[in-house]
Amino acid sequence: MTTLLIDAGNSRLKWASFSKGQRSPQQAWPYGEHLPQTGVLLHLQTLLAQQSVERIILVHVLGAAFTEALEAFCAQQAVGLSVVQAQAGVYGLELAYPNPAQFGVDRFVGLLAARKLLGSQAAILIDCGTAVTVDALQADGKHLGGVILPGLQLLSDALIHRTQAAHMSATPFEQAKVFNNNTLQSMGSGCLLSLVGALEGIGTRMQEQMTEPAQILLCGGDTELLTNHLRLRHLAYPEALMEGLVYVAEQEACKL
Repeated sequence: MTTLLIDAGNSRLKWASFSKGQRSPQQAWPYGEHLPQTGVLLHLQTLLAQQSVERIILVHVLGAAFTEALEAFCAQQAVGLSVVQAQAGVYGLELAYPNPAQFGVDRFVGLLAARKLLGSQAAILIDCGTAVTVDALQADGKHLGGVILPGLQLLSDALIHRTQAAHMSATPFEQAKVFNNNTLQSMGSGCLLSLVGALEGIGTRMQEQMTEPAQILLCGGDTELLTNHLRLRHLAYPEALMEGLVYVAEQEACKL
């Protein structure tokens, strides 16, 4: 039987199957014209029709009401469901937040991914999606905290809509450089390189304040755009959150 690993974001659903210790490549399906809550359930119906699924392990940022809708859906489909929640003292992690419920669950799964991919090595996890989060984790599993900053598209959107460039629909991020000869390319390069510079500064400061060398792990949807420009030594693994969900699946299997 198969376990479905689901990362339900605000604009698309990312998924993989996990069976007999092996994970399939991640796939991403946009919600199209549907609201995220509706899009997730429609995609789940499709996935359950395609394969025999015993359990779904899912992380989402869509609120408590959506969790209730998921539970009802999975009960109707006779499929087990584990919705990952940020918790204190689980999976060997000690979160820095006094109230773990206020710590983003996608960040929590990212820390689990660092554990899965790097073992007990200290890590700085950079997850570059709609927002960019940077979190530091000691080798002993103690989370030191982190920062949140706007993602690449948010930077571009803000620049377009708050300047005289509002007539431009998008900025190009490919082939970013410091010497540009047109406004559109200048904006795209500026957004990408400003984010890269911020991440280099934050990563350097974190490493200076940690008591042990840390491996930097870069993941998320904009990994490929950022990895060639980031001057910090790092490991690029766009699908890292799926490995975090694999870690959850493995830990649950050990309890059975």
